[in-house]
Amino acid sequence: MKKMIMLGFCMAIMFLWTAPIFAVPALQLDIGGGYYNTTGNPLYDDETIIAPGDIFTLYALMKTSKKTSLQDLYYISLAVYPGMQMTTLSPNYGSITFDGQTFNVAQDLVYGNPGLPSHGVFDTYYALYPFQFQSANQVGVYNTQDNTGQFSLFTSGTGLYYAAFDVNTTSLSNDVSIHFDLFNDATNAPFSHDAQSDPPGQVAEPAALVLLGLGMIGLVGFRKRLQF
Repeated sequence: MKKMIMLGFCMAIMFLWTAPIFAVPALQLDIGGGYYNTTGNPLYDDETIIAPGDIFTLYALMKTSKKTSLQDLYYISLAVYPGMQMTTLSPNYGSITFDGQTFNVAQDLVYGNPGLPSHGVFDTYYALYPFQFQSANQVGVYNTQDNTGQFSLFTSGTGLYYAAFDVNTTSLSNDVSIHFDLFNDATNAPFSHDAQSDPPGQVAEPAALVLLGLGMIGLVGFRKRLQF
């Protein structure tokens, strides 16, 4: 009986030790300093990794498997979010610079779906950025859903291949974000491990600005009265 209990205990320890490794998807995205969104805010996708600002580094992570290898060609999808219907886009949507390449939303993006399930993003306007992982670029094994934005903590390890992309969305309209997906011809990163640029900013309406101005004037008058 004691041997059976000890055997069960050892098996449980082995399971707990290996579970985090097996739970790591073959493909993941991460953003340096990003955070994991579970708020349900409709301005950006739920259960995804959100950038901390307009300028950030997007990390593509790959664990070799039956569907992923260093020889494969991979793609980052840059998709307008929230998704929109096919129409003539205004130049006012601006642009995004990704890995040194500028994509003008109205001119360089196409409408449709690159072959991914909708997951609340497609159909919309998107562009694809092809790349390959390099064998020299490795990082320790971690799950981006559990350790969101913490790529720098694992740089001394090995087990995952990575590619880093500098992203700048300062010229992007406040009306939209850019949603990122990672995939190859055989598989894609789970939609719990995708990423998105900083949520659109909210511009104060003119009426709100007037009220704010009147409030400031009233505050100044109140302070002057206190001085007498």
